[in-house]
Amino acid sequence: MATSYEKIETETVGGLRINGWEITSCHMPILSNTTIEQYAQELGFNIPEMIFGNNYLCVHHLESGNKIKLTALDALRLVDTSPHSAKSVQVSIAENWTESSKRNRSDITDVIKPFDWTFTTKYRGTVTGKWEFAKADKGIDYEKLKARESILFYDENVLYEDDLGDNGTSQLSYKIRIMPSGFFVLQRFFLRVDGVLFRILDTRIYHAFDTDVVLREFSTREEPFDAIKRQVPKKKHDDEDLSLLNNIPFVDSAMTGSPVAECEYACISAQHASDQL
Repeated sequence: MATSYEKIETETVGGLRINGWEITSCHMPILSNTTIEQYAQELGFNIPEMIFGNNYLCVHHLESGNKIKLTALDALRLVDTSPHSAKSVQVSIAENWTESSKRNRSDITDVIKPFDWTFTTKYRGTVTGKWEFAKADKGIDYEKLKARESILFYDENVLYEDDLGDNGTSQLSYKIRIMPSGFFVLQRFFLRVDGVLFRILDTRIYHAFDTDVVLREFSTREEPFDAIKRQVPKKKHDDEDLSLLNNIPFVDSAMTGSPVAECEYACISAQHASDQL
């Protein structure tokens, strides 16, 4: 029996209504300078150079009204602003870069405070409604996700990105795919600091339509820069294709350490929770 669903298509938003869910992904232009200044004032630090503050992913359960939403501003609210945060990743240019960033936006320097200049965030999405996530005994069934089935909707989008003063890359993005059996979201924070480290923080959200729970996993991985660089294949004349160091799938596959993962779940309805986990 064919899965019933309704497509959502506008100039900026795409998605589906399916099995009691409305899932939408919004693509908008980069923020204006005025809005960027407003964000910086609110957050108290200079924000990434490329911020798509009106982009979002929204996963909405229609009956309960509960939602999980991915947005740039909420993610940046979790950037570390503790007194020593600016030195969380030490490189020779870090202090000069933050000072230069202040000078380039002199109109807001009165609110600038120490912050993690890599924009690392442990954001897992903004939950509205009555969902409460609790520790799960088991995580996402990736074997089930590998099963061949049609993709009813797919999208990927960037929430923010910065080149760290030409010293690397900091990017927060997401991917969403909806199948007849359920939906799967991957939000990824990717960090490359040249000569220092690579870092990947992943949030995965999964719901199988034949269950009554939403699963969420959060994992962190970090490797020294040289450990990944050594895995770049040699080309002719022993040259290295260093462009691979900004290729996120390559870095992802080159990371050898086991991720530090946390698994949790939220019940769509109050009943059947114990049956699912």
